[in-house]
Amino acid sequence: MSKIEEHISLDSLDPGFRNPGFWLRFHSRVMGAAQMELARRRMVGELSVVDVVFAWRKAVVPLALLAAALAGILIIGNGPEAPIQMVALEEVLTQDLNLLTTSGVLSGEASTTEVLFTMAEGGF
Repeated sequence: MSKIEEHISLDSLDPGFRNPGFWLRFHSRVMGAAQMELARRRMVGELSVVDVVFAWRKAVVPLALLAAALAGILIIGNGPEAPIQMVALEEVLTQDLNLLTTSGVLSGEASTTEVLFTMAEGGF
């Protein structure tokens, strides 16, 4: 027997095979359960970016102000700023510089065309 001649009936797997009208009732039940969500999505589709931002203003604006104030306090609270040392990329690649422990790594001869690393005096 060839595979073409073999025929397996899959009708028993169809829930509507012995129950006429099953798929119509199933469709009605699913659409009824999804009605509120579909209406909400239709409304959201009409909203613009400005509408969404305006709706979030009560939460976002105070949080942004709080984050800015906290960042300002942290920046001011660090004390005096350490002088910045610059190291040319060529110096880091060609010389054995330990950037973590060396405090005087700056080469004052670094030209403006070189790529520079910056670090606080005294290491990272």
